[in-house]
Amino acid sequence: MKFAIVFAAILCLFFSSPVEAKDKVLRISTSYRNLLSNSDCSGMLDQIVTEAFRRIGIKVEIVFTTTKRSVVEVNDGLLDGELNRIEGMEQGFNNLVRVPEPNMQMHFVAFAKRDIPISDWESLKDLRIGLVSGWKILEQNIKGFPNVTYLTEIATLFKMLEMDRLDVVLYSQLTGYEELHKLGYDDIHHLTPPLCVNDMFLYLHKSHKEIVVPVAEALREMKKDGTYDKIIQETTGHLH
Repeated sequence: MKFAIVFAAILCLFFSSPVEAKDKVLRISTSYRNLLSNSDCSGMLDQIVTEAFRRIGIKVEIVFTTTKRSVVEVNDGLLDGELNRIEGMEQGFNNLVRVPEPNMQMHFVAFAKRDIPISDWESLKDLRIGLVSGWKILEQNIKGFPNVTYLTEIATLFKMLEMDRLDVVLYSQLTGYEELHKLGYDDIHHLTPPLCVNDMFLYLHKSHKEIVVPVAEALREMKKDGTYDKIIQETTGHLH
């Protein structure tokens, strides 16, 4: 009898492994509140990631976490994945595994009212800069600059720019124009060239590493069969 109980327990352990991910809902963290991801999960990335997981038989729930906490909570195993980050996050957060197929390409730009000539990060140094706190890719490139304002809300930064209290606001080009459209500001535009253009990736906690390749393959298939472009057009086409 004891042998039968032990044997049954071993079988349970064997068959419950990482495949269990298919039997539960994975919680994917986002810090966005815009056309990329929103409360009703109709954002561009919400739809892309949900469809990719659906194709491998896994349900996901998109949950909001602040920019600074989002990746930390995934690394700590409190959440299962991080919706959209730059390549290399796994170097600072050892429990993260990157899905090796980009979710999107993000253009990081400087928004301004005036036509300020810029060429690179260093050309911003003497300007009054506004930045959403927690955006590591932007923070690391202006570290040590003398006049930087960090706030949590992009709308507040754009209002400061409109009132000439800032010279530039650094942000994503796509979501920046979405916010400007909401605010009704048509005198603010992005400067060229972009400060950087980065592929953006989904990250999973290492406990789900066995599904990293299948998710990447699902994303590639979506790009091949037109699903990816269809979602982008439906969610962002009004800004082009």
